[in-house]
Amino acid sequence: MLGKAGVVRIEQKSFSLGQAGAAVPLRSHQKYADDHGKSNLFLALVPEREVALQAVETGRDIARRYGLSKSPRPHELMHVSLNGIGKYQDFPDDIVFAISAAMATVKAAPFEVNFDRAMSFAGAKAVVLANAIRSEEMMDLHVQLAKEMWAVGLNFTYNPRFMPHMTVFYDETPVPEHMLAEPVRWIAREFVLIRSLIGKSEYEYLDRWPLLD
Repeated sequence: MLGKAGVVRIEQKSFSLGQAGAAVPLRSHQKYADDHGKSNLFLALVPEREVALQAVETGRDIARRYGLSKSPRPHELMHVSLNGIGKYQDFPDDIVFAISAAMATVKAAPFEVNFDRAMSFAGAKAVVLANAIRSEEMMDLHVQLAKEMWAVGLNFTYNPRFMPHMTVFYDETPVPEHMLAEPVRWIAREFVLIRSLIGKSEYEYLDRWPLLD
């Protein structure tokens, strides 16, 4: 286990899913009622610290521009979700072990993440950074991760309409899509397995794997 990200302020085997992004449950101990206190596991890209701090400042600028009162998420929580794994009542050591073994076989090169605009997701409270042109490298990684989890019988998510984004804060007031004065971008050189404790703004990095040329 690689430790916590900062302080406490801080979707059987079928690759064709019924609904885009829906997870197919395989394990009986995975429960979805009353999520508070559960462990939510997902795979993600995590920006460098300087980029995460830039995303926080970008969030502040968006809030000021539209007269919103919400503060951005702490920089330690900035990430780009790739694939959800599931929510678990107890810490799933067996799942984490299987994921770690499966992800070690992933082969992908580093690539640029570039978010040049902000918007609210339709039907959601999230204000996000995104790009109108979907990263093919990130989509390929999303698909590869799903295939590797499918191959070993794990829960997995796959969404053909996958839209990479970074959530900067949550607010009831919708933010119209607009270009950023300065894009938020970095070179992704690894992906990470994150444990989010539901009900707490706290992440733990459980494992990470490099993207190699």
